[in-house]
Amino acid sequence: MSSIAGTHVRPRDAAAVAEVLRARLGRVRLHGSGSRQQRLEPVPGALALDLTGLATIDRLDAPDQTCSVDCGVTRAQLDDALRPHRLELPCPGDGTLGGLFASDPIGAAAPGGQSPRSLLLGMDALLADGTPFKSGARVVKSVAGFDVHKLLVGSEGRLFVATRLHLRLKPLPRARVAFANQALDREAALRLLQQLRELPHGLQSLQLLRVAGGGGGWNVRGAIAGRANFVAATLRALSLQESDAHPVLHLEAPAGGEVLAGLALPSALPRLLAGLPTDAPFLWHGGGRFETTLPVANATDRALAALASAGGHARIVAAAIGRRGLGTPIDAGHRSIADRLKHALDPHDVLC
Repeated sequence: MSSIAGTHVRPRDAAAVAEVLRARLGRVRLHGSGSRQQRLEPVPGALALDLTGLATIDRLDAPDQTCSVDCGVTRAQLDDALRPHRLELPCPGDGTLGGLFASDPIGAAAPGGQSPRSLLLGMDALLADGTPFKSGARVVKSVAGFDVHKLLVGSEGRLFVATRLHLRLKPLPRARVAFANQALDREAALRLLQQLRELPHGLQSLQLLRVAGGGGGWNVRGAIAGRANFVAATLRALSLQESDAHPVLHLEAPAGGEVLAGLALPSALPRLLAGLPTDAPFLWHGGGRFETTLPVANATDRALAALASAGGHARIVAAAIGRRGLGTPIDAGHRSIADRLKHALDPHDVLC
């Protein structure tokens, strides 16, 4: 194991991670590549347990379309390994795979699409006291006990430490074309969004985007996949404009501003947008996750109130200390279940 330097340690394997946890060095914050750390509430004095040293692709079974990877393997590493086999991990996101699955910041890319939850077959993991356990399986067809591994998705590393993930893969589509219809008014953008969501198949990703300095105009972006003639016909039928632009995964906070992230159904979008400043940057992914940036705290508070009345949920993920983590009210039943899970899996509140 790498030596502990101040409040940071980088173990080289799962056994070394267990050793750190058994040493009971206080509260522990799990780290990957760091791409999402700034979106978590800071915990002063917590030990940063850096998992990027666990970076082995242990198994790649191309015929079975599954793989087993350490939590510190990056999305780029896995993509490079899968490309020669014409396979992909069919969900958006970047950073380490442990961080991507633990945060699930984007969800499904399109209606009915794959998400980290649906792609996680099993895992090897450690409880907060260093006790090892396994959940799920390495293969698709299995009835191997309770789906405890599904609790990883969205846990942000606060329930247990997943050291190895067993993942489902998919074949690369025969053809895939990205599109971006830009400078639309809001009604036209929402109308196109609805038309795309009604496609029976082929929609691989979908975004509604308003960028800073865009004059209030809306972009509808995404990708269509399938047979080449089907892709071409769909682009023509909906007047979609081909584009080589990379998808926007997250928004950055303006100087002195805040980022609000949450979940909103398509039916709630008009009410949500009505509660935002008319020029506020906004990003909505096809599975329902959204982000918006607000210039000042008062604007964020008004947006949270509008979202709560529209039946959506959100929290502040980028802001000054003391504001980060604030959000819409959490259902009492939801809170009770979350607290009981935390107590059962991490009774001493080590992972934070």
